[in-house]
Parts: sequence; C-alpha cells; structure tokens
Amino acid sequence: MIARTIPIRRIDWQDILRRFAITVFAIATFIFVLMPFFWTLKSSFQTDLEILAIPPKWFPRSLTLEFYIQALKLAPIPRYMLNSLLVSFITAVLCTTFGSMAGYVLARYPFPGATLILAFFLFTQLIPSITRIFPVYFVLRDLRLLNTYVGLVIAYVSFSLPYAVLMLQGFFRASYPIELEEAALIDGCNWFTAFTRIILPISIPGIVAIATYSFLGAWNDFLWASLILNKGEMKTIQVGLRDYIGEMGLQQVNAFMAACVMTAIPAIVLFRFAQRNIVTGLTAGAVKG
Repeated sequence: MIARTIPIRRIDWQDILRRFAITVFAIATFIFVLMPFFWTLKSSFQTDLEILAIPPKWFPRSLTLEFYIQALKLAPIPRYMLNSLLVSFITAVLCTTFGSMAGYVLARYPFPGATLILAFFLFTQLIPSITRIFPVYFVLRDLRLLNTYVGLVIAYVSFSLPYAVLMLQGFFRASYPIELEEAALIDGCNWFTAFTRIILPISIPGIVAIATYSFLGAWNDFLWASLILNKGEMKTIQVGLRDYIGEMGLQQVNAFMAACVMTAIPAIVLFRFAQRNIVTGLTAGAVKG
C-alpha cells in the first residue's frame, strides 16, 4: 500500500503582514474621521465640567435632551435650518436640471466648440473660490440681489454647475449604449421625449450623485452665505452657528455642540439614502469624463 503524502501549506507571512497593515490603517482612518463627530455628539450630553475635564471623559453620565432644548431656546435653529434647506434644495434642483441637459448635449451631440466648453468648465474648477469673492459680490450688488435667497442661489449654482456638467456628460457616455436612443427614436420619440422618458430614468445614479453634491455644497457653505445674507432672519445654519458661538463664547459649549449635531442630521440622512447612487454616479462619470 502506497502512503499518500499530504502537502504542507506554507504560511505566507508577507500576505498576513500586508493584510494586518491594511486593517490597522483602515481602523486608524475610521477613528480619525469619526472622532470629531463622536466628540461633538458626546459633548452635547455632557455638562461643562465634564467637557473640560482632564483627563477627558469619553462618555456622558446620562443621556438627556436638556442641552438640545436649551440650544433651541438660545438661537432660532429651526429657522436657520429651514433657510439652508430652501437654498440647498433649489440649488440642487437647478444644478441637476441644467447640468443634465448640458451634459447630455455635450455627450451625444458633439459640435464645434464642445471641447472648448468642457475645457472652460474644467478651468473653473481649478480657480480657488475665494478669488471670485469680489466679482461675484459686486455683480450681485449691482443687480440688487444682496440679502436675497435668489442672489445666494445664483452664487451656489454658478459654482456647482460646471462640475455637474463635467460629471454628467461623462455619465451619459458610459451609463447606456447609444442604440437605446436610436430605438426610442424609431418607436416615435423625438430627442426631447427620448431624453426625458428613456435617458433620465436610467441615469438616476448620476443625477442623484450630482444633486447630493450640490445640496451638500450649499448646505455646508459659510463664506458666501456670510457675505450675501446679512439679515438675521435670512441667515443659513452655518452663519447662525458662527453668530451663536460668537455671542455665547465658551459659556454654553454643550448647547453649541447640540446645535452642531442637529445641523449634521439632514446631511447624514441625505447621504445615507443616496450613498449607493453617489458611488455609482461619480465612478461612471469619472471614468469617461
């Protein structure tokens, strides 16, 4: 009887060390990214003495909404959030509407100067936004659009629209075959109905990604909102938080942290529901863009 030899599997220490290093790096990055939010969240439930304690106390003794109620009493947080939601929603709708139409034309109907237009849009992304403060401000002033939501929306759309066009034209080139349009035209659709009934429904990931990008860009903005809007009842949430900490200083740290947590909730909810479409849309747009 011939004895079988069982092969001995060698341990690949290099692969183990590589996996271990990747895991450690991923965990460290995860902690680094989430630490500010965790600190804000736990401070919104702690007293001032617990927040300033050394060594720091990582967990609150009790979970109470006292400081959230206090934040709502000290500043008109709901009004500020409503202002930001209004401006951000209109900005997202306009960017996706004009961006999808312009991106579709540039992707499917090349014409003389199309490449130059794309290059111009790309060039606008290379210019720091702070260098556009004076021209945009004086244009809005001459149009009498300061201290108006219309002026703020125009500023936001002018900054987000070039990026939307660049990404969506790349998405339209990569997300579906051109034969789909030809089949729609044969079935009786014109170019506009083919775009609205066929192309837009199958391009939802890219549109959602751009809408989320435009919304969050307007929601998180502080610079332009502080320059264009000066009236107290019209301020956005970011400007309102600045005014809040400017008036209270470090006397109400826990209430300020509670206000910051409430500010982050809409963005977190939006990203949670749009996460899959964001990854798909930005990836497809970046490959062919």
